[in-house]
Amino acid sequence: MFRILTKALVIKDNSFLFLKRSDESKFAKGLWDIPGGKLEFGETLEDSLSREIFEETKIETDVKENLAVSTGINLKDKKQYVSIIYTAEYISGSIKLDLEHTDYKWLTIEEAQNYNLVYYVKEALEKYEKFKIEEPL
Repeated sequence: MFRILTKALVIKDNSFLFLKRSDESKFAKGLWDIPGGKLEFGETLEDSLSREIFEETKIETDVKENLAVSTGINLKDKKQYVSIIYTAEYISGSIKLDLEHTDYKWLTIEEAQNYNLVYYVKEALEKYEKFKIEEPL
């Protein structure tokens, strides 16, 4: 069985939003992640992503471009995960974290290298840097 996840590199003033996963999290305990979550039945990828970002942070964003696709396997629950990663522009709101996360930071790519990142976040940052989105958000 597999699950589809939508994730975003949320960009504000040349920094990206990172969320620290709770130590109680089922996945990637205590690691730094990017906003996003599971695609629900009947949702478009973009609608899923906007919903998840708002649920996790209470901020409004504008989903922009598909940046990367990453896959991973969780042997514990015998599921394969497909993470579809977008860029998204911060629009408005003050961050209020949900219970899945304990902290947040706006970091540059260089600063983020000093944090314990979930594997697909590293891949997304590498692609972003490699392809340098033509027009800054």
